[in-house]
Amino acid sequence: MNPLFVVPLVTYTLVATLLPAQVDGRRRGGVLLAAELGIVIVALVAGTYLAKLVEPNATGAWWGKAGLYLTVYLYVCGRGTTLVRALLELPGLQLRRVEERSAGAVGIARGRVVGILERWLALTLILFGEYAAMGFILAAKALVRFRSLDYPERAEYFLIGTLASISLAVLGAVGLHVLLNGQP
Repeated sequence: MNPLFVVPLVTYTLVATLLPAQVDGRRRGGVLLAAELGIVIVALVAGTYLAKLVEPNATGAWWGKAGLYLTVYLYVCGRGTTLVRALLELPGLQLRRVEERSAGAVGIARGRVVGILERWLALTLILFGEYAAMGFILAAKALVRFRSLDYPERAEYFLIGTLASISLAVLGAVGLHVLLNGQP
């Protein structure tokens, strides 16, 4: 793995994770998700062209792999918060109302931390090949959110958020595997 390949992607990931308001601006929902996909594709293409500039040695290849792992974890766990939120704001889903965004800041902050930990754990389990253990994440979330089943709209909100988080972790792991091995 040529370390120059990772440079555009890690740069974007750092900026988008540390300064999401400056990167996202006023984009929401589908527009944000479409722009994100475009930016990631451009970063991957730019990395491909950068990688052709030098021939890496063994140390450089190690740093390239390490950088790619770091980037995937940072993107899935850090940037994933913004992406899952954007998905939940898609007009077709209409799961988040404007008044819900400002109410309960502590609960929202806790939910974000749970989402970050959920994506980190899911990505780690997938990378170690422990697919069956993924069921424990879903079981734990179901146990904690059992009371929300009385309110179908809230239950759907949590289910879609959880599935989006898990899906992002799976996509990150598959993307990492493809980039390192050249095959899915």
